[in-house]
Amino acid sequence: MLTRFNWRHLPLLAVSAFALIPILLLAVNSFKPKSEIIINPMGLPSSWTIENYLNAWERGNYNIAYLNTIVITGFTVTLVCALSGLAAYGLTHLRTRGSALFIGYLFVSMSMPIGFIPIFFILVQLNLINTWWGVIIPYVGSGFAFNVFLMRAFMLGIPRDLLESAHIDGCGSFRSFVSIVLPLAKPAFTVAAIFCTLSTWNEFFLSNAILQMEEVRTVSVSYLNFTSKYGTNWGLMAAGGVITVVPMVVLFLLMTRKFVTGLQEGSVKF
Repeated sequence: MLTRFNWRHLPLLAVSAFALIPILLLAVNSFKPKSEIIINPMGLPSSWTIENYLNAWERGNYNIAYLNTIVITGFTVTLVCALSGLAAYGLTHLRTRGSALFIGYLFVSMSMPIGFIPIFFILVQLNLINTWWGVIIPYVGSGFAFNVFLMRAFMLGIPRDLLESAHIDGCGSFRSFVSIVLPLAKPAFTVAAIFCTLSTWNEFFLSNAILQMEEVRTVSVSYLNFTSKYGTNWGLMAAGGVITVVPMVVLFLLMTRKFVTGLQEGSVKF
């Protein structure tokens, strides 16, 4: 049975169309040869071909770029979740001196711009240019404060009596975190992991400056290199764009329910 149309959905439909139409055009044009894209950029291809994908994968070195991006994203997400989770646990359930001051510091750090030039020269002094850690460390630092507040908002809803009972039974602080807080705060960690994965996978400015060698470049950097290396082959660029964004689209579609659930539960406890 069809539901009655609600006019309030029109703005949402307009926003959805505005976001989806460019993605659909990108996907359709990726199956066209270069000459057909110039003649008919808005229509369906007269003959579908995957040649653009084969050439884009080979010329963009996506086999290496994907490995670099997966490793960088994996380490970044793991470190952000671990460090932010421990910090949020300490600020929420451990009575330590200076907690309020540290929370204020994190809040201020979120609102202050981070200069690229100091980061670059620090990485040069540490010999981290053209290394994975040269981008992993700044990524972890940039996402730390936000994820601490996100996880802390969720952990505020965990009863303190539960942790005190575990402490009476002999559980230390770290064991209480692993055995009690971590399972209960799983939605918050899921949201933080999704946010961190999306931002790390799509980041370009820092990785383009730090990862200058072809052997360590990420997917986003490899894609934008098509404009300089291979001229105006729009079919090649369209195929490279699809190769770049498809993993994140699939990830978000698979994790949408958990993502929304984690945001709702955390917002109630904020």
